[in-house]
Amino acid sequence: MVKISQLLMVAAAISVLPASAVEAWGPVQKKYIAHGWDLLAVTPEEVLAHADAFDRTAVDGVTLMIRQRLGDGRTISHSSVMTDPLWPRDELKGHIATFREIVKHPSLKESFLSSWWAPRKRLAWTDDAAWRTFAANMGTIAWLAKEGGLRGVLVDAEDYPKSEQYRLQADDPAYDETARLARKRGAEVFSAIFREYPDVTFLSFWMLSLNPRYLSSNDPMGDARANGSLWPWFVNGMLDVMPATAKFVDGNEHAYRYEAEKGQFYRSACQQRTGALGLVAPENRQKYLAQLRAGFGLYLDSYVNPTNSNWYFGPVNGSRLTHYAQNLAQATAAADEYVWVYGEKRSWVPWKGTKNTRFQGVETWDDALPGFSDEMGGVKDPRGYCRRRLGQMRKEGVLTNLVDGVKRPWGTWQHEKKPKGKMGQEGSGVFLEGAPNGCHLVHIHGVKPGETFAVSLKMKGTGGSSIVYWQKDGHWQWGLAGVPISFATGTEAEWRTGEALVRVPEGADTLVLQLCGKQRPGERVVFNQVEIVEL
Repeated sequence: MVKISQLLMVAAAISVLPASAVEAWGPVQKKYIAHGWDLLAVTPEEVLAHADAFDRTAVDGVTLMIRQRLGDGRTISHSSVMTDPLWPRDELKGHIATFREIVKHPSLKESFLSSWWAPRKRLAWTDDAAWRTFAANMGTIAWLAKEGGLRGVLVDAEDYPKSEQYRLQADDPAYDETARLARKRGAEVFSAIFREYPDVTFLSFWMLSLNPRYLSSNDPMGDARANGSLWPWFVNGMLDVMPATAKFVDGNEHAYRYEAEKGQFYRSACQQRTGALGLVAPENRQKYLAQLRAGFGLYLDSYVNPTNSNWYFGPVNGSRLTHYAQNLAQATAAADEYVWVYGEKRSWVPWKGTKNTRFQGVETWDDALPGFSDEMGGVKDPRGYCRRRLGQMRKEGVLTNLVDGVKRPWGTWQHEKKPKGKMGQEGSGVFLEGAPNGCHLVHIHGVKPGETFAVSLKMKGTGGSSIVYWQKDGHWQWGLAGVPISFATGTEAEWRTGEALVRVPEGADTLVLQLCGKQRPGERVVFNQVEIVEL
């Protein structure tokens, strides 16, 4: 039983936490990882040569590939790492300097070194030598990533060669024995990775999300056994040896077909943390929950393919880019930290001078979906995006503040059953004083679904907040989600800037900015420099 004295010690410790410990709290910054056929075709050195172009996108990292002819004439590759001979570190260490330069760029600092875990020739689970070599090669990949300052290691375990590595085969031992071996091999391979890179981030396009049917089953491991699946056992081998300093991302490639309108990203994130526990050994469940980062993959070609494609996502509010942004927004909200974005028939940047010329002259995703990078940046960091866009528009002299066209005084409202506070204009702004529930209202009429606006304002004082709500034909549409304005931290005596990126939903024709007070007697707040700008 916990003693009262122990509780008092904890309370005392909390009470003396420095202010900085509280101020450091905040949302986890979500990150976007670029992947695609163009990145599969280029070398790390060619990525570095195009780093400035990546810095003009909204990505935080890319997938990097190694293919190299060795001094003895043999070729090794990320795609054959399971069956390659031992990767010689002395011949590979030259990549480290390139990686260190790559991660200096903001768009590339979260980059991952790739490896494919589906061999052309299946590794026998009983072959100690083969698994020992594979583990050593993965140790070398982890060493390169660590020494190069890369964020971690990427794994693509999709069975491209149809070798059925992770499913029981006729020449395997009985299921229970092979499952035990799969867990052992997983521990061996991951031990080599963690030994070289203890704080690695391990991004896999699938972890336990590989078969979503298991995640909604009453008996996930029973279904896996009936299907001859060895993958959950292999993953448990990883968990057996994973240090507390490492984390792993389940990238759930099934999300290519997910639709935000159906809430599928949220549902999947929940299943990764609940349904998947039936595939995790009891002794590993706490570690799984602590170190899992639920993630998602998005497939860009779906938003540019013709209507007769099996991979076709049509327009939302008249725009396929809006459809992409809608899905990206929910994937970003549901992901713990990482979303990876994959494309095939376009390129991330205009490639020039690469040895593989396939993607030279191919249009970029920004060409195919004008505004693509802007949308990604706005979804990932709305406040930062608003700040940058408004600053750019102001510098270019093209900023039109719609608030300037709203007749003064602005509308006001106070709760009829609560005491009334003071409200009025103050200079070019407005104030509220001692208002327990009231607000100034700025109406922007004639907005259309799909249009995007940057909202920016400053606030000083106490008891204030701001939010955007919606009307149609003069009536409040409370069923449509409001958009709170996030303000920078600061003291009540300082002007704090608030920003939000606002997209007009279906069913609205008026944007209403509320400048609110929920105040105690004596509290006062002032709002000023209010801007609403169509992007």
